[in-house]
Amino acid sequence: MRSIKALLLAASFLALTGCAVNVGGSARRADVPPPPAAVPAPPAVVPGPADDPRLNATLYMQQAEELRRLSRQAFALATIRLPAALRQPGSAALEQADGGAGKPPAVIFDVDETVLDNSPHQARAILGGVRHFDLGLWDEWLSERAATPMPGAVDFVKELRRNNVRVVYITNRECRPRPASPGQDCPQHADTIANLNAVGLGPVAPEDLMLKGQGGWPSDKAPRRIKVAETHRIIMSLGDQFSDMMSVTRRDDSTARARIAADHEALWDTRWVVIPNPTYGQWLDVLPAPTTDMLRPEIRQP
Repeated sequence: MRSIKALLLAASFLALTGCAVNVGGSARRADVPPPPAAVPAPPAVVPGPADDPRLNATLYMQQAEELRRLSRQAFALATIRLPAALRQPGSAALEQADGGAGKPPAVIFDVDETVLDNSPHQARAILGGVRHFDLGLWDEWLSERAATPMPGAVDFVKELRRNNVRVVYITNRECRPRPASPGQDCPQHADTIANLNAVGLGPVAPEDLMLKGQGGWPSDKAPRRIKVAETHRIIMSLGDQFSDMMSVTRRDDSTARARIAADHEALWDTRWVVIPNPTYGQWLDVLPAPTTDMLRPEIRQP
């Protein structure tokens, strides 16, 4: 009897501790909690529109009243400067070394984000997850002829025409064949003229719009400015990038650009007007990756 009681007590102890016990030749294991299931790896995070680095800049272009006011102020400043630019000798083009004396006046504009707002194209790219510049999607946007004028641009162009100033648009919109337009080497030229005319920036004569690649023009706008300077005195230049006023390259970093700009203070003060564009440009292209390294947490001395 004692041995049976001892065996039963031992079996009870082993069951409580989760060990196997053999009573009467049969093995039995006490209930043991199963091991925890493997935790699945979290799904890969797919960047969405909210993560796009262009989001805030594009929203600023489309929604900020401040941007509209900045654009209007830029063209209002150009209007204020116009009488002096007409009256005083000299040229806005560095390439026109003789000042263009005796020639009729002309003003040169960039197109994109200077007189036409393409932010809907940028918004489509963000919402569609297209993080790189897609030339095909850009060309589709040009074919729609749907860009709206930058605030203040139409009024200033009208003022120029009232003063018999030739209006010339020099843009790096690129001539390229389009499957939907067989036989046309540069359908973008007709698209841009139609868009400019539709929003009140015309009438634009074909020779007053010069695209990259048209007639062999390079991306550097200097040769096109020289072409205009053959017949006209360039009294003002307006654009959203340095290259609209002078020849600069992507080899010129932010420091070099500040130095180059300082070399032409008189033109910035009288004949060059910059239109704000926070969404793209060589100013961004020249920043080294990662661009966060260019943030300045320290106080910048004036």
